[in-house]
Amino acid sequence: MRSLVSSAGYLGLILILVSGYLYASDTATPRTVLIVLLAGLALGSAWLVLEWDKVWKLLGRRTTRYGANTAVLVLLVIGILAFVNLIGARYSQRYDTTANKRFSLADLSISVLDELDQDVHIVGFFRSSGSDAMVQYQIDDMLNQFQYHSDHITYEFIDPDLEPSIARQYNISAYGTMVFESEGKTEHINRYLEESVTNALVKVTREGQKTIYFLEGHGEHNVNLTDQAGYNRIMQLLENQSYIVRSFSLLREVEVPADCSVLVVAGPRTNLVGNEQEAIRNYLDRGGRALFLINPDYPEESADLSALLARWKVEIGDNVVIDESAVGRLPGMNEYMPAVMQYPAHPITRPLGSTVSFFPLVRSVEPASASDDTVEIQTIAMTGTRSWAETTLPESPEEAMEYTPALDPGTDEPGPVSIAVAITAVPRALPRRDMRSLTPQEMAMRPEEHELKTRIVVVGNSSFASNAYIMLPGNGDLALNILNWLAQEEDLLAIRPKSSDTRLVQISLSQMRDIFIVTGILSPIGILIAGVVVWWRRK
Repeated sequence: MRSLVSSAGYLGLILILVSGYLYASDTATPRTVLIVLLAGLALGSAWLVLEWDKVWKLLGRRTTRYGANTAVLVLLVIGILAFVNLIGARYSQRYDTTANKRFSLADLSISVLDELDQDVHIVGFFRSSGSDAMVQYQIDDMLNQFQYHSDHITYEFIDPDLEPSIARQYNISAYGTMVFESEGKTEHINRYLEESVTNALVKVTREGQKTIYFLEGHGEHNVNLTDQAGYNRIMQLLENQSYIVRSFSLLREVEVPADCSVLVVAGPRTNLVGNEQEAIRNYLDRGGRALFLINPDYPEESADLSALLARWKVEIGDNVVIDESAVGRLPGMNEYMPAVMQYPAHPITRPLGSTVSFFPLVRSVEPASASDDTVEIQTIAMTGTRSWAETTLPESPEEAMEYTPALDPGTDEPGPVSIAVAITAVPRALPRRDMRSLTPQEMAMRPEEHELKTRIVVVGNSSFASNAYIMLPGNGDLALNILNWLAQEEDLLAIRPKSSDTRLVQISLSQMRDIFIVTGILSPIGILIAGVVVWWRRK
């Protein structure tokens, strides 16, 4: 009986310590902690009552006093560790020391999470065994990063084999499906990249969809083509951000569609006829937003939009920018593909930092005059100091074979050269704005922030956003930032999520031989000699 009472005393002490740990580590519910604590106190109290004589004698010993001091110190250390653990659990801070910030979210993802004001629940349907278990572990780590930046994110994993009713409820037809739900809207994805998760968050949290129209009928880039000159990839990127992308022709329509959020004129080769230019001019005068991508007149003629854009203080150069910097000697590059690393401060370029964009065959686009109260124009991309705007170019393929570009201070414009400008202007024809067309985000903004303004961006090249070049470093970020700024989606102006890269060490045959000699021959011989020397000295 006495041994049972003593065991109850020890068990009570253990339960009291366990309850303290559970409370400090926040790994159990408050109700569970309270139950464990009360059970420990009950067992401890029973031991004190039943073994009171032994306890009284024990308290009078010198060893008890020393033991009590030690116990106090131990409890103090445990209390400090528990307090530190509690602070770490509730106020955590992460530091990513990898070179490419592989374990950190991209700026765009963080921007979306910062703007998130409604709860989003994510359900992943993965089998609890096999390869799905490893994939689930990786996704759990990524979603934990999303949850770290926003309290509105919650997620769970369900095995569809164990919970088939829940799988049917979410219309799950394949293993590895992730479902995002928020306020009645759902989105299914089967790709586990950060970009896919961010795009799904955008789709389930944004009210309404904005439409981007691409003009056609003049040799422009086609959003439906998947060849190198097509714009299919940028269309997919825009649709991933919950935009609607459509093509239209002003040869069939009399005006720009009323639901057009951004008009894109991507590299027209033939001139727009009078009524087309008039329709675009009226659209811009009413506070429209447009992106003009104008190629140089070399080696083929490009459409002349100088008269249309002159009223917005844009000067389009009759030249081709040449770049003799080191980037022109990279594989696949040449002096006709300037690298842009200078981005004057603007909402479009602020998130780009030192990102490099490449523009194959680009012409200069500069402000024709300074900004005033009605039209604010600003350069957003400039080439380097070793570039210039070449005005004298070969007129035939035979001349081009022997032509070597060289800076002529008399006729050429030395770098840096402006190749893209952004315009914000007061509409010349102010319509009565239909407040029903505003998104909830715009309605929540102050009136001066969503005041109707004309927004225009002009770039001296259209190929940088084509399928062949959109995936180059910086090109996709710049193109999407321009379109998001034009659509007044400023919270999407950021660097797109990055995919993890594999870093390989390239070793030549001579280096492999040297490594083998050092590790496979010299090191074992050195260890053997050292062992013989030690043995000889001891002998």
